[in-house]
Amino acid sequence: MIPGADGKSEPTENDPEQLSRLLELELIQKRAAWKNASARHNKLRTASFVFLFILIVGSLFAFFVLFWRMNEQRANQRPTPTPSVSGP
Repeated sequence: MIPGADGKSEPTENDPEQLSRLLELELIQKRAAWKNASARHNKLRTASFVFLFILIVGSLFAFFVLFWRMNEQRANQRPTPTPSVSGP
């Protein structure tokens, strides 16, 4: 017996069919919440991998451009003339 809002106790029915339906409904709701959480987790994981890929590709491109320009500057440098020593 469970006391009601007005203080009177009312008998509760332990209907197994109703309890089974309520449990099934609760499990369905939890499963839906888990799927939503899993979908959010997968989206975040995918975004992280995309960010890392873009970061690595950008870094490789920057190093390529940097070394390419350094090689161009070395090729364009003129050799400095060495002073010739004239003997007495």
